[in-house]
Amino acid sequence: MEEEYLQTIAKHTAGAKGKRGCDVLAQMFANLIAAMESTRRDILGDLFQGGITYGEKGQFLTPEPICEMMARMNLLAEKTGLEGRRSVNDPCVGSGRMLLAAADLQPNWHFVGQDVDLRCVRMTAINLGLRNLYGHVVWGNSLSNTCDLIYETGRIQLHGNVIRKTNRVPLPNRDPEEFAITPPDEQGAAPAPANQPSESGNPIIPKKQLKLF
Repeated sequence: MEEEYLQTIAKHTAGAKGKRGCDVLAQMFANLIAAMESTRRDILGDLFQGGITYGEKGQFLTPEPICEMMARMNLLAEKTGLEGRRSVNDPCVGSGRMLLAAADLQPNWHFVGQDVDLRCVRMTAINLGLRNLYGHVVWGNSLSNTCDLIYETGRIQLHGNVIRKTNRVPLPNRDPEEFAITPPDEQGAAPAPANQPSESGNPIIPKKQLKLF
C-alpha cells in the first residue's frame, strides 16, 4: 500500500523538519508501540472510545476482562500449534479485543473480524498486525453479508507486509467443530436443585444454555 501511504502523508509534509505533521505522526506511532509493549493492552480501543466517539452510535467496547473471561470459557486451554489451527470469528469486532483475548490462548489460530465502521476495521488490523497475528478484518455488514474491504495481517512473507489488502478470506475446508468445555468449578459436580438456598441465603438458579433462535 505504498502509493496509498504516500498520497495520505503528502498533506502532512509542510513546515520545518521535526515540526511537520508527518513527524508528529511518527512520534505518536512510536508512543503507541511503546505503550502496547509495556501494557499489552488495547490502547487504540481506549483512545477511540474515550477520546473520539464518546459512545457515538453505541460504540462502547467490551471491557478487556470480559473478553478474557469469554475466551477462557469457549476456547481450548492447551495450545494446538500451527498443525491444529482453527478460525475464530467476531462479527462485530470493534477494536479486536475479543480476537486478542483468543490469541492470548491460541496465538497460532486464524482470527477473522467484521465491522461496519471502517475506523474499527483499521484499529483491529493494526492490533492484529503489530502482534503478527494471522487474520482477516472485513469492512462490511455481518447481517447482510456485505464486504467493501479486507485487510490481511500477520504471516509476513517475502512480498508481503504486516498489514496488506486482499480480496478474499480463506476459510478451512471442514465442518464446524464443537468443543465440550466444562468450567473448572463444574467438573464432576452434580447439578444444584432448583430454588434451593445457597450459603449466602439466595436461591440457586439452575444453569442452562439459552437458545438464540
